[in-house]
Amino acid sequence: MDFSFLILGLQYFLLVMGGCLIFFILVLIFSNRHTRSTLNKMENEKMNEIQGMYR
Repeated sequence: MDFSFLILGLQYFLLVMGGCLIFFILVLIFSNRHTRSTLNKMENEKMNEIQGMYR
């Protein structure tokens, strides 16, 4: 029995799964940056609001 078809299918499967893994890692990195940026903006607004109360 020839296993070349099975090996070829496994290679394509691993290629697709590797691509999906890279894609999800990139999405995780960029969403983390966006979330951190949004939290910093919110924190700065809150600090400005608190400083405005004590003037």
